Amino acid sequence: MIHANETAAHLKTIVETAFVYEDLCSRFEAAIGRLDAPAIRRMEAAGAPWGEIEAAIGAMAGESGLMQFDVFDQGRVASLAGSRICCRLYLVGNPVVASRIVRIDERGALYVPFRVAVYASPPAAGATIAFDRPSSLLAALNRPELNEIGARLDQEIDSAVLRASG
Repeated sequence: MIHANETAAHLKTIVETAFVYEDLCSRFEAAIGRLDAPAIRRMEAAGAPWGEIEAAIGAMAGESGLMQFDVFDQGRVASLAGSRICCRLYLVGNPVVASRIVRIDERGALYVPFRVAVYASPPAAGATIAFDRPSSLLAALNRPELNEIGARLDQEIDSAVLRASG
């Protein structure tokens, strides 16, 4: 089930699933690529041309066009206080797209990569994916030239979430 809730300046998307938390995390991670930061650092050190870097990032992103920059298992830390909490925060995006955004407006660094949360309440029930729509985040910058980029990011995260939740 998909719910859209408008809060403040953001349009948040919430997708409830029948998958258990661990399965949904695995499915989401499989639906997006993963940033290989050491490979990027090696290319940077070697002075690789931008086209080579773009191609490498494209391969990392794969079909989704997006990748996991990092993940923070907030639930693991929160669970130290007592009962088990299941929630992870993913930083998701594409460095090539992010470079386009920050070349237009450096404040875009506040919004890319963007955040995706996977959580379960209670842990035995179906898990949920929630995220702020990238287009809504970028709209806060009031730069019309970012609208198309934001819409494309919306399509990419929607597709990845549908693959993970379907």
